[in-house]
Amino acid sequence: MWFVNRTTRWTVRGDEGPAALAREGRAFIVCFWHQRIFMMAPIWARRQPIHMLISSHNDGLLISKAVAHFGIDTIVGSTNRGAAAALRTMLDRLRNGINIGLTPDGPRGPARKAAPGIAIAAMMGNAPVVLMAYSVSRARFLDSWDRFLIPYPFSRGAMIWEVIEPPKGKDQLDGFARMIEKRLDAASAEADRMVGRAPA
Repeated sequence: MWFVNRTTRWTVRGDEGPAALAREGRAFIVCFWHQRIFMMAPIWARRQPIHMLISSHNDGLLISKAVAHFGIDTIVGSTNRGAAAALRTMLDRLRNGINIGLTPDGPRGPARKAAPGIAIAAMMGNAPVVLMAYSVSRARFLDSWDRFLIPYPFSRGAMIWEVIEPPKGKDQLDGFARMIEKRLDAASAEADRMVGRAPA
């Protein structure tokens, strides 16, 4: 992860958004598709404190050990297992000024369909959602449910950030989740375009 990140020539758009939230002291939720989780830890390393929501499955535990090397703590849970406890922990972290990272379509999909948990957490925690998408010119897509992206070193990379304010009421939750899907798909497609890759 470090090697790929260090040897990639990144073009970045929108990173002033999360930087402004940090200056204002507002904790937020970083949101990215499961397909593109591989580079999140080195991309985020040495930024503001963040705790990542990771499932208790074996692959989740492996991810937890990997991101720990980058100073990222984990919250164990998902929309399928331990959802209520994970939500309480996320809200506690947000109240204490700690950002949360999660994949709204993890850990088992369906791919690029946002589970309602992110909208609920954003509303209850009054936390902005920071969308993050990236792509690289040299990569392999696995034959998995999410078509997991494995970046190769010495690539051209594109990174896109976008801030979305939280929903204000329960009647907005479903629309908020659908908006996350639409904008995260658009950001991913734009990152692909920026490195000369067909949208994946």
